[in-house]
Amino acid sequence: MRRLYRVTETVLHKIVFWGGYLSSWLVPIMMVLVFTEVVARYGFRRPLMVADEFSAYMLVTIAFLGTAMTWKERGHVRITALVDILPTRAAAWLRLITLVIALVMAILVTKSSIDYMVRSFSVHMRSSTWLNVPLQGPQLTILIGFILLSLLLLLEIIRNIASIRSGQFEEATK
Repeated sequence: MRRLYRVTETVLHKIVFWGGYLSSWLVPIMMVLVFTEVVARYGFRRPLMVADEFSAYMLVTIAFLGTAMTWKERGHVRITALVDILPTRAAAWLRLITLVIALVMAILVTKSSIDYMVRSFSVHMRSSTWLNVPLQGPQLTILIGFILLSLLLLLEIIRNIASIRSGQFEEATK
C-alpha cells in the first residue's frame, strides 16, 4: 500500500510540476503578446486585436494549473493562529478536518467544472470576438487544475491520517 501511495504521489507531483512549468512559461509569452499589441496599436496604428483574448486564456491557465502547483509547494495563505496554540494532537486533527473540508470544496468545484465542460461541448461554445475561438481548451485548464488539486488534497489527507495513526503529530500539522 505504501508503495502504491509513493508511486501515485510521485506521478502526481510530476504532473503538477509540468502544469506549473507550463504556466510559468505563459507569463513571458503573455508579456510579449501584450507588448506586441501595444507596439502595433500605438506605433503602427494597426492593432492586432488578439492580445486581450489570448492573454485572458493564458491567465486562466496560469491561475488554475498554478493552483495545484502552489498547493504542492505550500504557497497558499495559511492562518495558523489557532493551530499554534493547540496541543499537537488537536492541531493534527484540526488540520485533517480542514483538509477534508478543502477536498469537499475542491470536488464540488471539479463537479461544476465537469458540468460546465459538458455544456460547453454540447453547445459548441466559442468566443464572441472576431476570432471565434472554441472555448473548450481554456475551460479545460480549469477542470484539470481542480482535478489535480483534489488529488493532492486526497494524498495529503491520507498522509495526515497515517501520521495521526502512527503518533507523529508534527508531520500531520505541517
